[in-house]
Amino acid sequence: MPEVGGPGPHPLVGRQRHLVVFLRASTIVAFVLAVGGLILPGRAGTVAGTLLVATLIGVPLVRVAWLCLRWIRRGDVRFALTAGGLLAIVAVGALTAL
Repeated sequence: MPEVGGPGPHPLVGRQRHLVVFLRASTIVAFVLAVGGLILPGRAGTVAGTLLVATLIGVPLVRVAWLCLRWIRRGDVRFALTAGGLLAIVAVGALTAL
């Protein structure tokens, strides 16, 4: 009697693989910058710390923009408008802070 295998591969597996790679790489970059900010002397430590803060602010915004574009391509208007609204609020806040 032949063995019955498990279920086939799920169709949604791997659909966000590029985003996952980006987020993993960003985590490594943030860790390296944090360590650099702690151990590097003088200006180099300050630059590493500044880049760390920029990374910690920028990566989530890139993720939201990435998902917004994906939702636009898929035709999910509600999620795309919500993400776009969030990005607009952050942009207005950043412009106000200048």
